[in-house]
Amino acid sequence: LKDRMSFVLQSRPLPDVMELDRCCADVLSPQKLCRRLSSSTSLLATADWSEEEPKHSEDVHASLQGVLRWLDAGADESSVRHVVIQLLREDLPARLIDRLSDLEFEAQKDVTRLFAAILKLGSSNGVEREIFQYIRNHRRILEELLDGSGRAEVFPYCAQMLRSCTSYPTLVKLFLDKEATSILVNLVHHENFDVSSEAFASLRELLLKHKAVSSAYIEDNFEAFFERYTVLLQVEDYVTQRQALRLLAEMLLDQSYMQVMNSYVAKAQYLQIHMNLLTDKSRCIRLEAFQLVKVFAANPYKTNWVHHILYRNKDRLQRVLMAMSDGEQLPENTDNDVETVISLLQALGPPPRDPTTLRTTSAPVTVHTLSVSPPIC
Repeated sequence: LKDRMSFVLQSRPLPDVMELDRCCADVLSPQKLCRRLSSSTSLLATADWSEEEPKHSEDVHASLQGVLRWLDAGADESSVRHVVIQLLREDLPARLIDRLSDLEFEAQKDVTRLFAAILKLGSSNGVEREIFQYIRNHRRILEELLDGSGRAEVFPYCAQMLRSCTSYPTLVKLFLDKEATSILVNLVHHENFDVSSEAFASLRELLLKHKAVSSAYIEDNFEAFFERYTVLLQVEDYVTQRQALRLLAEMLLDQSYMQVMNSYVAKAQYLQIHMNLLTDKSRCIRLEAFQLVKVFAANPYKTNWVHHILYRNKDRLQRVLMAMSDGEQLPENTDNDVETVISLLQALGPPPRDPTTLRTTSAPVTVHTLSVSPPIC
């Protein structure tokens, strides 16, 4: 009998613990799923690393899976609203981000999915105000997402959650006020290529997702922002330099950034940077630099220093641009823009004798004769 029982036990392995957890989660109410996730997260925070932490990490993962499956099931608007609010009341977004580095790979991905789901479902189910207030009252979320964007063990998840936040203009402003642009620009210089790429993607979303908010911030912090950003235009790393040029062109040629463009094209030092890049060995860098030189050339209200530099170098610039037009297959619209800029340079008269006397005007820069070109390379 003992042998027969032994055979039965051996032939029927015990069910997987995680599978049991999934089965239990499927029959729990959403409120109980949230409480279970809250409880397992609390246990994880107090666990002994060597003995209890792996078990509690698995519990968190199973609970996350249960909540995500319920949210993916497409419940009615009222139920979703109540669950999102309960997740906030249990303080789960902040607590899960706090413990992100303690979780296994799959659980880290699920935390990222849940955070994005809260923001998305909150916006579409009338809880946007509560989510904004929650994050505003938990500023450590902003700090940990920015700090985590530079940490090897969690940077992809923190960067994704940061970009999820940019769907809310109010959260974009919170990040900008936290000097997120400075932190992200610094991370673009990171030695780890993946960290650098994620940081640039986050910076781009922060500056372009809600342009009215971002442009207002840059107007108020113009000198500080461009002191850091200009460094990206002059680095030796090709990918960083090209991305930075492209992003800057997207900003300055957008109507929302009109006042920022007015201030930018008034600065002679920025014109000199882009003129130098017109002779870069890389075709893509030359073409990206042209997208910005054309804005300086098309400005009818040039400051005297800008006017002076363009006039002094107009013949050389025309030769460079004609060589660009003759020797390279240019993207759509760029060929016409090159011809327009050459014509503007040919018609450019001498500046006032004293280039230190700045011409001031409140009139806007008009560049309607020039195109916003698509990605070049």
